[in-house]
Parts: sequence; structure tokens; C-alpha cells
Amino acid sequence: MPRKTTTRERLIGTAAELFWKQGYAQTGVNEIIQQAQATSGSFYHFFPTKEDLLLAVVDHVAEIFETEVFGPASEAGGSGVERLFAVLEHYRQRLLDSGFIFGSPMGSLAAEVSENHPLVHTRLVEIQTTWTERIEGLLMDAGNQLPRDLDRGSVARFVVSAMEGAALQSRVSRNLALFDASVAQLRNFFSLLEPPERHVEPISVQARARPQMQAQATDWRSW
Repeated sequence: MPRKTTTRERLIGTAAELFWKQGYAQTGVNEIIQQAQATSGSFYHFFPTKEDLLLAVVDHVAEIFETEVFGPASEAGGSGVERLFAVLEHYRQRLLDSGFIFGSPMGSLAAEVSENHPLVHTRLVEIQTTWTERIEGLLMDAGNQLPRDLDRGSVARFVVSAMEGAALQSRVSRNLALFDASVAQLRNFFSLLEPPERHVEPISVQARARPQMQAQATDWRSW
């Protein structure tokens, strides 16, 4: 039997979804309380200010990435590069399961609130640094699959940028084919990095893009 969520968890989960759908500034406390089926007393018991709730939402997103994206991928078998692409596959699944709401959640929050909420900005930077370090660790695990003199830190930052950019494109378009095309380009990039004795032909940009996902594309004028 699934564990029953607490009032605090409902408030955070509801706020996260509303922030992603309509933005932090456009989401009122009363709307969060109502949709979470909570009371104002409960809300202010857990979150004295709306910013306190925002910080909790940021940590909630970070936990989702850890438990459902990075964690499972890190525990999977295979080389460091294979586990890196497992990270992207788990992220892709989150996009699909959430109906594209989950696309680039940290980027969305950073764009809207980081300038006016320094504590949130600091936390977002910490999480982005953690993601980059996780990717860099996988690149280190790749060993001689990658050139010895490769700047793995720079490549890790590039991968995080590509990952978040691909997620944002798919969220806007409601189309996973854009995410898949970006991942295919990353695969090409890594195949070119392999030493000559390990080198294989880069795959087509369209190889990973699933044709059936095209049917999920939604005309931007309809939403």
C-alpha cells in the first residue's frame, strides 16, 4: 500500500506543479492551500513565508532528480558513458510521465525568481553544481573510453546544458522528438571522442528520435 502523503508533502507537491504550470509570481498561497486540501494554519506552520515554500520546492525537485534520474542511472551497469545516457533516458521518462510539466524545472525557476530571491539563487547554483559533478564522475568512470587529456569538467557542464536545453525545447513543443534529437547529437559527440581503436561511426541524428512521438506534438496555438 502506498504511503499516505503528509500535509507538508501535499503543499510542496501542489506548489511545485503550479509553479511549473503558471509561474511562481502568478501562483497565490490561497490557491496552493485550496488545491492541496490544507488549511492556512497548516501552511504557515510549515512555511512562514512563500519563499520558504519555494525553497522547499527547489529541494523537492532536486530530490526527484536524485531518486528518479541520477540515482537509478548510477546504479545501472555499463560504462560511465552508458550510465550518462541512462541519466538522459530517465530524464526523458520523467518528461513523458509528467506530460511535459517537468521539463527543465530548475531553469524555469531560475529564470523567474533567482534575481529577487538570493537564497533560492544560491540553492539553485548548488544543485546545478551537484548535477555537473555527478556527470563529471560518470565521465571519470569512463576511463580509457575517453581521451586521457579530456577536460571532463567542461564536458560535464556541456552535457548539463544540453540536457536542460533539450528538456526545455520538448516542454515548449510538447514533443519528445526534440529531446531525442539532442541526445542523438550527444551520442555523436561522444563517439567522436573515443580513441581510434574504439571509434565507431556516429549514429544518425534521427536514430533516437521516435517517429511515434511526433504524434504527441501539439500546435502551440492550441495551448
